[in-house]
Amino acid sequence: MPFKFDLNTFVGHPLLTSLLVADIGILMFMPLVRPPVVLNILFVGGLIYLSMYFGAKLVTRE
Repeated sequence: MPFKFDLNTFVGHPLLTSLLVADIGILMFMPLVRPPVVLNILFVGGLIYLSMYFGAKLVTRE
């Protein structure tokens, strides 16, 4: 199945989009702060969940 980027999908889910952007931003600067491992696992799990959610929403149906 081909992947098609649709901006309306991200605009239609503003809370999840802001969580995805914030999660990516936090994980980019995570090595500078060195938080507990459990918090790091929580952020990576959230990133995986949101990526899979938006991946399922953006797949094109034929």
